[in-house]
Amino acid sequence: MHVAWTAATMIRQHLFFYGMLVPVTPTALIQRAGVSPKDCTLSFATLRLLSSGHSTDGYDALVQKWNSILQAIYGGATLAISPAAGLFMDRMGSRRTPFLLCLVCLTGATALLAVGTNIGLWVAGRLLQGASAGVLWVVCLALLTDTVGPAGIGQAVGVIGIPMSIGPIVGPLLGGVIYAHGGYYAVFGLMFAMLGVDAVLRLVMIEKRVAQKWLEAETVQPDIPDVRPESDSPVSLTPCPESSDTSYTMTGNDDETTNGAPPPSQILHHQLPPILRLLLSFRMLVGLAGGLLQSCLNVAFDSTLPLVVNALFGWQQTGQGLIFITILLPSLLQPVFGAITDRYQQGRRLLAAGGCLLATPAYVLLRLVTEDTLSQKTLLCVLLVIIGLAMAIAMPAIIAEIGATVADAEKNDPQAIKGSVIATGWSLVNAAYAAGCLIGPLFAGLIRNAAGWQTTTWCLGLLSAVTGVFLLLCLGGWIGKLRPKAFVHRVPI
Repeated sequence: MHVAWTAATMIRQHLFFYGMLVPVTPTALIQRAGVSPKDCTLSFATLRLLSSGHSTDGYDALVQKWNSILQAIYGGATLAISPAAGLFMDRMGSRRTPFLLCLVCLTGATALLAVGTNIGLWVAGRLLQGASAGVLWVVCLALLTDTVGPAGIGQAVGVIGIPMSIGPIVGPLLGGVIYAHGGYYAVFGLMFAMLGVDAVLRLVMIEKRVAQKWLEAETVQPDIPDVRPESDSPVSLTPCPESSDTSYTMTGNDDETTNGAPPPSQILHHQLPPILRLLLSFRMLVGLAGGLLQSCLNVAFDSTLPLVVNALFGWQQTGQGLIFITILLPSLLQPVFGAITDRYQQGRRLLAAGGCLLATPAYVLLRLVTEDTLSQKTLLCVLLVIIGLAMAIAMPAIIAEIGATVADAEKNDPQAIKGSVIATGWSLVNAAYAAGCLIGPLFAGLIRNAAGWQTTTWCLGLLSAVTGVFLLLCLGGWIGKLRPKAFVHRVPI
């Protein structure tokens, strides 16, 4: 799992960078970027509505406006670059070059933000930061699949799931403390120091495929006699051992029609680009949809929970960041649930659906938190722990199923899909996750502004329930088509 922890370190660092800028951006936009309240075009009444009754002024409105714009730029860049990064990496084969390219982009983004004295530099910095995030996630997931294979991807995804939860939570806390005691440039000084460590990790890491080439060059391969069967073997029914789909798989000499040629529809299907072939897979579409919906739920609290605890309990920035620890702690169990996913591959459907359904009552019961009392604070923390546990159960199963789908597509039809499609598949996963990160905060934030916190909680519960039922019925294939596995022995003719 050395490669998994290396990838996790790189992802954690990138999310640290993202999170550390959260407490820096509001002040920097006003003091360094040169913007002023005259740039805000919203009316005072609209500003009061957006702030849910809290007092506001032009500076607050401007910070909210540009924070939203910069967040959209970051997510949009990640969403746009992910498919292109996947295709680029599959054609190259090597993962080292994209890693170094990502490091260059992240270094450039950090430099632009450090010296950003106008809003254009901040926009360019966020754009490069989002692009580097898209490349980083794709190359890390592809590298994990190359190293551990589809059979171990669940546990590996669980390992990198830890920094996914730690980075956005610890980053703002660390950035706020450093900014308060060391100033603006101290934050970026730490970032550049971490970039140096990151560069060393990326240079010393050896890919599995590269190591295998070295070993093969030093090993003398013995001659293997060509043994052919005396007669053709009849077609038999056997289960696919590495696929999470429980339906039968046809095995035989040829997959052709009776006249020896594939049907025209199959020929046309083979001529499509690999990314379109993956998107035409029902299993792939279900996995991507499940990942998008789960991502929406994961990040929905980003735009609502800090405002809720501030309104109910009067908690400021430190308390607003610490409340997310209740969601963070259960995420440490993601490698455990990932290992369970790898061991019982046919249980991915149950784990993914079970996690979403477990979170449903917790989301709904959040509506009971309405007063500033110790019991209400305890109830909030307990419910958030349950939601965090549900996320830790569901996400590794969803991502592992997508990884198995990509591996099966390449294994079952290697002639049609020339070269590896692993990075292409993970680029689609990253794009789905980025889309969820854009939709989730807007979904929860707009509902809270329009109808209040109580309505937001049952809407999140409804979305979680729908996601759970959807995954139960469709993940790994339509549940109505599943049949128990059985081996049909070859009968001699």
